[in-house]
Amino acid sequence: MRTNLWDDPRVSRLCDLTDQPEAMVIGGLYWLWAMADEHSEDGFLPGLTLRAVDRKTGIAGLGGALIDIGWIEELEDGLRVVNFDDHNGGSAKRRSMDAKRKASVRKVSASDADKKTTPSGARTREENINPSHTPGADAAQPAVGPFAMHLDWQPAPKILTAYARTAGVPVDKFTPEAIGPFIVHHHAKATVKPEAEHVSALVSWVKRDLVHASKVVPLAGRRTAGGDFDDNATGWLGE
Repeated sequence: MRTNLWDDPRVSRLCDLTDQPEAMVIGGLYWLWAMADEHSEDGFLPGLTLRAVDRKTGIAGLGGALIDIGWIEELEDGLRVVNFDDHNGGSAKRRSMDAKRKASVRKVSASDADKKTTPSGARTREENINPSHTPGADAAQPAVGPFAMHLDWQPAPKILTAYARTAGVPVDKFTPEAIGPFIVHHHAKATVKPEAEHVSALVSWVKRDLVHASKVVPLAGRRTAGGDFDDNATGWLGE
């Protein structure tokens, strides 16, 4: 996907036509081009309508506005992304083809494994584990340029480690429980930033939570005559 959208005059025109901020519009464009890259080789999307574009992006009038600036074309049986290759680089296509090639290789390997037998004559098959489907597998390769926060996002490990150490936050504090609320918050706001700025905001978020947690003061109990702490005390209830 293109990375120079924020200051593109045509994006400003889309904002004016739809009465929406850049973050919302760029998020909608991200969905459109990513979907086209996934389901089309030449930018033609059969069955897609302008109403569907508005509904899926949550931006009323975006489909018509895209036609006005010449980024999509309405055809009788669908929509076509104009200058498709300009919006979606060849790297995405190569990744798609690589994924299909690897899937084909795994299928052949599994077929070969089915043919193997144990000395007793029982057929064996090795389980194929695809590491590319594990959470955060792509985090080592951060996205290039601004992108909208999405629910599958994971911070790039190298950037996170560097920023966390500089900010004095232990890296082990960035657990799924700590990162999850940050992702949900910024996904709901359709926040669009480069990877480094997303990670910087995450570090600040977690550091703030740690500071707040350190300020929590436990309720004082009542001490007995001997001075020992009575953990059954209820005096603080005003009895």
